Amino acid sequence: MNVLAIKTATQAVIRRVGGIEAAASFARVGRSQLSDYQNRNVPVIVPVDVAIEMDLCAQEPIVLAAMALAEGYLLTPLKVGEGDLATDIERVSESFNKTVTTTLHVLADGKVEPHEVMSMRATLSCLIHSATTALNNLRATDDATGEAPVSLRGAA
Repeated sequence: MNVLAIKTATQAVIRRVGGIEAAASFARVGRSQLSDYQNRNVPVIVPVDVAIEMDLCAQEPIVLAAMALAEGYLLTPLKVGEGDLATDIERVSESFNKTVTTTLHVLADGKVEPHEVMSMRATLSCLIHSATTALNNLRATDDATGEAPVSLRGAA
């Protein structure tokens, strides 16, 4: 299991919900434990129930996605609401650009370190999530209208 990736995700979700104080206000654990969950020198990770609470507050499965990835799985939403195609494609583009940038940075020195592999996995995971969301939203549009969109480029 990739403990460091889970700790990084815990750090990210704590930032997203407003910091340790904010997270401690709704999680069953206190500030000290939350600090330990993101500290790379402490061999303990966030419990699943605490991760779920923080991810719910962040409105995104940040820690749970890292936990799944550590075990070789990706999270996929069961239902995605209708989205704006331009916004979805913009997110895919941003994720793709970040993936390419990360990959070029990793390969620049000719050596691939374990922490760099984690970064590449994380950016690829975001790209897959963005592309899957866009695809599911297009499928939802097809299902709702009963027909495929005539043009994906706007007015034809």
